[in-house]
Amino acid sequence: MPQMNWKVVLAITAALAISAHADDVEWTVAGKPVFETPITVSETSDAKEAVGSSLRICTYNIQDFSDGHGDGRERTEDIAIRHAGMAAGILAEISPDVVVLEEIEGSQAISQLNRSLDDPYPFVYITSFGHPRHDDRKLNIAVLSRLPLTGLKEIDFQEMEGAGRPPRGLLRFAISLEEKKYLLVYAVHLKSNWGDRERNEEKRRRAVEILRADARRVQARYPASEWEVMMIGDTNVDPDLPSFAEDPTFDPVSDWYDLWRGVPIAERTTVPTRHGDPMQEFPPASFDRIIVSPELKEKPWVVGEPKSLKRGVNTADVSATGGNGKHISDHYPVYVDISR
Repeated sequence: MPQMNWKVVLAITAALAISAHADDVEWTVAGKPVFETPITVSETSDAKEAVGSSLRICTYNIQDFSDGHGDGRERTEDIAIRHAGMAAGILAEISPDVVVLEEIEGSQAISQLNRSLDDPYPFVYITSFGHPRHDDRKLNIAVLSRLPLTGLKEIDFQEMEGAGRPPRGLLRFAISLEEKKYLLVYAVHLKSNWGDRERNEEKRRRAVEILRADARRVQARYPASEWEVMMIGDTNVDPDLPSFAEDPTFDPVSDWYDLWRGVPIAERTTVPTRHGDPMQEFPPASFDRIIVSPELKEKPWVVGEPKSLKRGVNTADVSATGGNGKHISDHYPVYVDISR
């Protein structure tokens, strides 16, 4: 079946819906996240030695990006190879030093994408969220970097239990900006808007709460170093839309800066309206966000204004899937420069 544009469909319809649960429902969570080492896909010596005076980091949700093996006639290996080449063209145009990718099936898929680049990334890592008993459809997070990364951790939520357990997990890594000064990055793909609104909000908020607590632990563990912190990825939330005005997802980082806040929708769109079915035509949204700690608003290292590259989405056909025609994803990529 053709894929529906669930990103926007669910965000608008579910966010406006009245919860079927009573107000006193408690979205409990038991257990703790598991800290694991992500899968190493590539580590080579062909890398930049240092950041220099600037760093470009990008996030891109490449819709249901698989290697085409065992996916049926809708997702053949040939389509997967074509999809990888199209996505590689977008990344080559942005030319980020570091890129985090969401909705990546596994190491074979991300390897195909990296091989499709004229200048492959020397460092590539990917999560392996959960256990086969949970879900055969993997929505992992990958990072490709031209710089060495440290502190790589997959923060996996799958062993936690309870109605408020967030899905998937986080990918954490650090980049050395200069001696004893690091950029600590958390790549995220937060809960969608499918199902109960209150539950979805709590699952997202809980994931960000775990992220913030981990950032505090890292900073406390290495007090001799200075830390600039960034959360980047598909959050499934746009606080500037009326339907998300009371959404608590970002409450744990309310003292950080959301770089898209207040930017006109024409500039900050990351999930555009897709046409072809009136039931699936919804206003544009900005779900792919970059949120930074106050340190990145102060010298010497200062974050710039985010940008989205508005290409790769077939807005005329909501049923288009990645690798078919001109369609790559239902998201646009977002990137930002950090400069000294």
